[in-house]
Amino acid sequence: MRYKINRKAQLKIQEMAFFIVAIILFFVLAGLFVLSIIFSNLYDSATDVAEQRTLSSITNLADSPEFSCGKPNCVDADKLISLMQNKKYVNFWPFSSLIVRKGQAFNKTEAEMVECSLSNYPECDAFNIYDKNVKNERTISSYIALCRKETENDFVYDKCEIAEFIAGTELKLEGDD
Repeated sequence: MRYKINRKAQLKIQEMAFFIVAIILFFVLAGLFVLSIIFSNLYDSATDVAEQRTLSSITNLADSPEFSCGKPNCVDADKLISLMQNKKYVNFWPFSSLIVRKGQAFNKTEAEMVECSLSNYPECDAFNIYDKNVKNERTISSYIALCRKETENDFVYDKCEIAEFIAGTELKLEGDD
């Protein structure tokens, strides 16, 4: 008889141990589920912050000394040609790419556009300042006045046209390092 009582007590202790292990496993799995949701939103938040930083930077970029032609929201096209030659600026701005597209190129496809260089300037469509060639990129643009010095009858003047600043932001996706 005594053997049966000890055996029932042992069975009750085992049931209680399995129940406690099951409860612990349940809370561990629930915690992992909550953490996966939080970390998946972390990538979205990082992308949103990067886009906001790009947007705030590009709206003030035309007035920076590297681009400004001395008027508000005006970019000097002659400075753009020299910036295209200088690769030191690739890590200066928080963009994955930086392009200035002239107004005449708004209706053209990428294949139809003529990239600006020293040999074809000013008869070109787009100034490709730099491009880091990232896989996942979202572009943000801002309209500007693009001006260059012109001479006519020994008179020097600013010839301006509408253009678009296009800055790329690298999107952080789950699984990317």
